[in-house]
Amino acid sequence: MNWFVRTIERLTGSVGVFAALLIVPLILATSYEVLSRYAFNAPTVWAYEIGYMLTGSHFLLAMAFALREGQHIRIDVFSGKFSPRTRAIVDLALFSVLLPLTVWLTLALVRHMYIAYETDEHSGQSALNLPVWPFRLVFSIAFALLVLQVAAEMMKLAQQLRAGRARGRGADDSGAA
Repeated sequence: MNWFVRTIERLTGSVGVFAALLIVPLILATSYEVLSRYAFNAPTVWAYEIGYMLTGSHFLLAMAFALREGQHIRIDVFSGKFSPRTRAIVDLALFSVLLPLTVWLTLALVRHMYIAYETDEHSGQSALNLPVWPFRLVFSIAFALLVLQVAAEMMKLAQQLRAGRARGRGADDSGAA
C-alpha cells in the first residue's frame, strides 16, 4: 500500500510542478499580447484562447497537488477543534463521498472529450478557433489524478487510524500490566 501512495504522490508532485511551469508561457503570451496591442496597435488573434486554456490547465492540473499538500479550503472553525483521530474520521467519510463522484465526473469528462474529438469541435472563442479536445483531455487527466490522490489520501487516513488504534491498544495493554 505504501508503494501505491508514494507512486501516486510522486506522480501528483510531478504534474504539480508541470502545472506551475505553465505560468511561464502564460506570462510570455500575455506580455506579448500587451506589447503587440499597445505598442504596435496590432493585437493577436490567439492570446485570449491561449490565455484561458493555459490558466485553466494550470488550475486543473494543480488540484491533486493541492490536495496532496493539504491546501484545499477547509473550515478551520470546526476541523481545528477536532482531535487528529476525529479529523481523520471526518476526512475519510468526506473522501468516501468524493471518490465515487470524482470517478463519475472523470468518466463523463473522458466521454465529453471523445465526443469533441469525434465531431472535431472547435472553441469558437476567437479567430484562432482551436480544437477543444486537447483542453478536455487536460480536464480528464486532471480529474483522473484527483481520483488517484483522493484514493491515496484515504489510504493514508486509514493507515493513520489503524496506527492510532494499535497505539491505543498498546497503551491500554501496558497500563493494565
